[in-house]
Amino acid sequence: MQTPPPPPPVYLLLKGADVWTGEALRTGQAVVVKGNKIIAVGPEAAVLKGHAKARVVELKGGTLLPGLIEGHAHVAGIGKLKAQVDLVGCQDLPEALGRVRNWSAAQPEGWVVGRGWDQNRWPSKTFPAKADLDRLTGTRPAVLFRVDGHALWANSAALALAGIGKDTPDPDGGRILRDGAGIPTGILVDNAMGLMEKALPAPTDAQVEANLLNGLRSLRAEGFTAVCDMGIDATELAAYRHLATAGTLPIRVFAYLSHDRNLMLRELKAPRPRAAGWFQIQGVKFYMDGALGSRGARLLAPYADAPETQGLWVTDPALVARDAAITLRSGYQPAIHAIGDAANRAALDLLGQARKKARNPVLPRIEHAQIVTAEDAARFGQLGVVASVQPVHCTSDHSWTPTRLGPERTSEAFPWRRFLDGKALLAFGSDAPVEEANPFVSLAAAQTRQDPEGAPAGGFLPDQRLSPDEALMAYTAWNARALGHAELGVIRTGAVADLLWVEAALPTADAAILRGLRPGRLWVNGVETAP
Repeated sequence: MQTPPPPPPVYLLLKGADVWTGEALRTGQAVVVKGNKIIAVGPEAAVLKGHAKARVVELKGGTLLPGLIEGHAHVAGIGKLKAQVDLVGCQDLPEALGRVRNWSAAQPEGWVVGRGWDQNRWPSKTFPAKADLDRLTGTRPAVLFRVDGHALWANSAALALAGIGKDTPDPDGGRILRDGAGIPTGILVDNAMGLMEKALPAPTDAQVEANLLNGLRSLRAEGFTAVCDMGIDATELAAYRHLATAGTLPIRVFAYLSHDRNLMLRELKAPRPRAAGWFQIQGVKFYMDGALGSRGARLLAPYADAPETQGLWVTDPALVARDAAITLRSGYQPAIHAIGDAANRAALDLLGQARKKARNPVLPRIEHAQIVTAEDAARFGQLGVVASVQPVHCTSDHSWTPTRLGPERTSEAFPWRRFLDGKALLAFGSDAPVEEANPFVSLAAAQTRQDPEGAPAGGFLPDQRLSPDEALMAYTAWNARALGHAELGVIRTGAVADLLWVEAALPTADAAILRGLRPGRLWVNGVETAP
């Protein structure tokens, strides 16, 4: 039996909106898409005349721009949110406990698992304790992850199941918080969480796939056509490959393997794909340190509000240096989590050495780059290291960052303008589910360095603000360049037809408009899909 011929490729002419190309705003332009490629961009009258057979899509004002690229997210974590206790935004301990109580009543079986609490929002500014949970949950195990994913809060039942007690030593790169008698309080920081995670029930393969799909659909609903998934394990990798083979991925995925050496060495044997498909391994995610909120970020000098500590090395820098160099030599991209100034300096040092020995056109990345000395901020551009940052971290953390750092070091925080002044490539993401994925909130944060309530007045370290065009480029063309894919993140002839239309006039929309903006229409690989 003869197979019928495939349908003709989609042939569209999009007009009626301003076109932001990934570099500049153009008015009176039209864009022609054939198949999955942009085949023409130019003055509307000329484009209409030259492509009379294309189906015209009339856009009612607003702005047509390249599909946004989420530069740093944790897709499975986004997908799991609806199945867990949501503690994001809790203003105090009683509110957090109330949410746990309500969720537990509605879900009476199994572990109580949640995410999103942040003690820095609470009046006491202190970590919660297992006793607070014990009164609610009794013998039912409960584990609640901090908003940044770098600490967890467990009850006594969960600690017992994990075998964590007074005599349990702190693991390398982690800390078990203890009371005056040396008994664990229920808070585990960074690598100490691994002691608990071994006891948590593992998801089924079907649940892993469902989590990934839910996360990707959530990102598509925000206007993203591609995502950098930072730190996937072998199970998630298998799930992604199954979804890609089935043709069910809703947006593009550039995956970074977790720093599992066996997984890394096995997967990096194959050459990295050069063309942008639906799924590919892009690199390896490494951890230098923890997070500032839980005092796990590694600093050059002690914390101003906890002088007994300088934070943690989550991974021995020598191991990161060895395996980041292997990643580069294999043609893949190291992405190194570094938040504190000591961690960023160490990451720059090891990447500088690795780049001398590897001919890799894709630049290595430092993820977060939150606290960086002025000297080291200039080295990003000098060494060819991408600064992968999340603007909403600045506006979420501005109120307590000076307390952690002290007045002498506060100027090191979120130095975006210094990165650009040093000719570094800047790439934007959200770190969802740590923060909300909404890119328009991030754009407002980048331009104002103020939270939605307008604090602080004038912006946090306002000399580091970005222009509207710079912020948009960091979510489109610069993110694409950071991935080594110049065919993404732009509107020009020959580019991939990943497109987003919004009803607002970008890039001139102010912060209030941006925060309320939602995606209008979305095309992924030339096909319109519901955002």
